[in-house]
Amino acid sequence: MTEVLLPGVGVRYDFATARGDRFAVVTRRSGDVAFMTYDVDPDAPVPLWRLDADEAEVVAEVLGAPRIAERFADLTKEIPGLGAGQAGRCR
Repeated sequence: MTEVLLPGVGVRYDFATARGDRFAVVTRRSGDVAFMTYDVDPDAPVPLWRLDADEAEVVAEVLGAPRIAERFADLTKEIPGLGAGQAGRCR
């Protein structure tokens, strides 16, 4: 992944998959996100879809939450005594 600052717009994240597919995610200052694909030139992308800030947050939660839970589960196996629990109520 490479990160490119787009002055006045936001940030573009360029990705290349192991199969050679290339795509970009542009996060705008407004919170909107655009997904694009391109063959070689990231400055000539083909838009795939756009999400407003609320929609982008939902997608981020879907993509991030399972990975965080999986990493925490792995960590609890590696560190004896570490576990998830619910904190008691403070009075």
